Amino acid sequence: MLTETEKTLSETRPNSIDFERISRLHYLGNYVRPLSTNLARMMENAYDWEHLPHVHASSFSSIVLIASGRWGWRAKIGLPDNSTAEYQLIDLLVEKDKNYWVSTVFSGPGEGIEIHTQASAVSDQGIEVDVRFYLTEPPKNQATAEAILNYMTKQYATLYDEDQVLMSGRQDALDDRSRWEVGSVEKSDVLVGSISDLNPKHVHVIETGEGRYCVRIWQENWIVHSAVCPHLLGPLDGSAVDSDGAITCPWHGYKFDVTSGDNVDQKCRKLASPPQLIESDGALYLRRAS
Repeated sequence: MLTETEKTLSETRPNSIDFERISRLHYLGNYVRPLSTNLARMMENAYDWEHLPHVHASSFSSIVLIASGRWGWRAKIGLPDNSTAEYQLIDLLVEKDKNYWVSTVFSGPGEGIEIHTQASAVSDQGIEVDVRFYLTEPPKNQATAEAILNYMTKQYATLYDEDQVLMSGRQDALDDRSRWEVGSVEKSDVLVGSISDLNPKHVHVIETGEGRYCVRIWQENWIVHSAVCPHLLGPLDGSAVDSDGAITCPWHGYKFDVTSGDNVDQKCRKLASPPQLIESDGALYLRRAS
């Protein structure tokens, strides 16, 4: 929930980048980082406000969207391990045609910090980001300026380490989906393994011609479910089943019932229907319904 003051601040924020204003800001320094991804994934990541408290849990504890559009997004963000329950109001404005975006803390800890990012392609699957840090007013002294720059540089190094994993995983998932879409339907059963050899404490990930599936023990029975979140194709094979029988996507926190595949939080469609899990001669197999 927003306070009246926060609502007023949010409603008066611009939804476009004022490039002429940059010359009036105090420049602290920059952080340049090569990334093994493409501009499509990078810009998709910039617009993706939802992943912040899940992929970047050490930096953000929660997020409540205030507004979003082609221009970017604005949100109230919780900070981790903060006993005073302080929040930041942040907006991220995007100039998509220029592969440029600006993150601004306009209320809360760090108020006045602006982060300007220019992404540039260096190859088909390689980009570089130039992250430039600004303040609306100069710091009190050089030591303070250096401390802020050092903190921001370390934080963005961590953020991009984590984003690299997400963006690479997203591209791999898109490539997998394209391959499955043109693949042939399985004409024979796919072997999971001998029951005596399958570790009941492990999740066994099985690739078929139509998708990737998890075979695991739940309530003393072997079950099968999709290994791919239908939202943005996040990986579900690393998620443990909670006490309510749900698994959680690590990218955006979406929850799915492990037996029915239903989306528990009703944010997206249910998991893809899995193959039948059958037992024959002491082994488990996946079989597509005819």
